[in-house]
Amino acid sequence: MKHCTIHPIPLWISPSDKSHMTYFANLGQPLCVTGYIWYIEGAGEKILVDSGGDPEHLAKIGIPAHNLQSLESGLDKVGITASDVDLIIQTHLHFDHTAFASRFPNARVIVQKSELEFARNPHPVWAGLYDPKLFDNLKFEVVDGDFKISEDINILFTPGHSPGGQSVSVKTDKGTAVIAGLCSILDNYNPPPLPDGKTIPVIAPAIHSDLFQAYNSLVRIKELADIILPIHDPSFLTGSAIP
Repeated sequence: MKHCTIHPIPLWISPSDKSHMTYFANLGQPLCVTGYIWYIEGAGEKILVDSGGDPEHLAKIGIPAHNLQSLESGLDKVGITASDVDLIIQTHLHFDHTAFASRFPNARVIVQKSELEFARNPHPVWAGLYDPKLFDNLKFEVVDGDFKISEDINILFTPGHSPGGQSVSVKTDKGTAVIAGLCSILDNYNPPPLPDGKTIPVIAPAIHSDLFQAYNSLVRIKELADIILPIHDPSFLTGSAIP
């Protein structure tokens, strides 16, 4: 039986520092943070993970970035249009993951209950990352915790980067791939030894609403996944299908 294929669709890139992704680690190491949407092919319905953002929204909080391609161009390369999309699984509601959500007229949008509640009334520290205008009129399907989409696709509740973050587990022909919904890179899941020589399984993301939740969520992803797909890692820039 053939399982699903995942297509990363890169939309923007931003020069950064690895320490912005890895809590108190990799300071001074350059990194090109990349923003994606992810198309899951072979699921029956046409499913995206995240709906994308752009440099205009990033610039509002002082993050420099530039476009890699338009939303339409990225979708065209995988053979779909925005109108074709049936379902969007929003990992979380930060503006760089939701800015284009309203451009998918027929899509239902799955979000965690705790994420939507927080996004509509964010703490002042986090208010710059949420823009309720981007998601006020979406066709939300609100879930609370882990949720099964199909035999091949499951939502995993992975809070900590944001209060209601979620990841997406996808069965592929080469094992279980997890699109890791915390803003992270591959280094988060393969940390170097600590200065005293001790090792830890993961490094929490530098941006978090709860540091310990974020750590535990990364550990959960690492234990479940044969293939980890962090949503900001530049290694998927080629757009090659996974697996």
